[in-house]
Order: sequence, then C-alpha cells, then structure tokens
Amino acid sequence: MTEHITLTEVAEAINLDRSNARKYILKRGFSFSRIRTNESRGQLTLALTQEDAEAVKELRRSEGFASDGGPKVIVQNGKGWFYVVQIIPDLDANRVKLGFTNGLEGRLQAYRTASPSAMALKSWPCKQSWERAAMDSVTRIDCKQIGPELFKCDDLKELIRRGDRFFSAMPIP
Repeated sequence: MTEHITLTEVAEAINLDRSNARKYILKRGFSFSRIRTNESRGQLTLALTQEDAEAVKELRRSEGFASDGGPKVIVQNGKGWFYVVQIIPDLDANRVKLGFTNGLEGRLQAYRTASPSAMALKSWPCKQSWERAAMDSVTRIDCKQIGPELFKCDDLKELIRRGDRFFSAMPIP
C-alpha cells in the first residue's frame, strides 16, 4: 500500500496555510487522494502519495521558498469587502458574522444556505490584510466572540458606527 501524506502535513512542510497549499499543488498538476486518518477522526481528508509530497517540497524549494519553520505565508487576495451579516435575525438579531470577502453576494448566498433569513447590514471596501484589525476595532466594545468571526453585540448601530470610523481612516483600496 502506498504511503500518503496529508495536505495539512504538506502545507506545514512547504510553509503555506492549507488552503493556499491546496491551490499551489493543484496548479502544478498534482492530484489528491482522499484518505481517512486518526488526525481527521476517520473523516476523508486530502493527501498526496509520499512521492508526490516530496516532489512538491522539492518544487517549492527550487522556486526559492525555504521551509525554515518561519511564519506561514498567507496569500492576500487584495481588494474586497469587510461585511457585517446578521446570521439569524429572526432568532437573535444581535448575532453577527464579520469578515472579508471578494464577492459579497456569493458570501451572503452561502450563509443563506444554512440560514435563509441572513442579511447584510453593512459592508465597506477593504483590503484582506485589514480584516483582523477591522474585526478587532468594531468588536472592541460590548461584543462577545462566540465562534470564528461570529459575535454577539449589544448595540449593532454602534458597531456599524465603529466600522464607519475605522474605514474612513483607511485609504480607499
């Protein structure tokens, strides 16, 4: 049986986050297998053969990227939108999802697959690299994080005002 290396392990070895490692590997013509591992708790996960994993690592090195254990490279997609979306306004109007997207309508439609009543409250032109600072700024008062990019905020009008102030201080992307 051929030994496989998971995408997560390959991503760590080539110093990219998992999402960008997947794109990098596919763009270079490699194919993934789906395997079950203890780390994935028996769920199917993407993996490369040992041979392909080594070829990807060597290709990455030959392109001048070191795998020195430094910080992972997260490719910033540039310009897009920072948004505030009420996920379940009919049940909890103060629960909002915050984040960056390149396509606001597509992101809202994705949320609506799980919550048909989800609605965008506000969005601002944004660079992806600003996402964390924007999120920290708008949620700094009277907001409690309850999940990844998911917050319960006491005063949504004030959250929007903080967003307006934050983005008015930023250059137009």
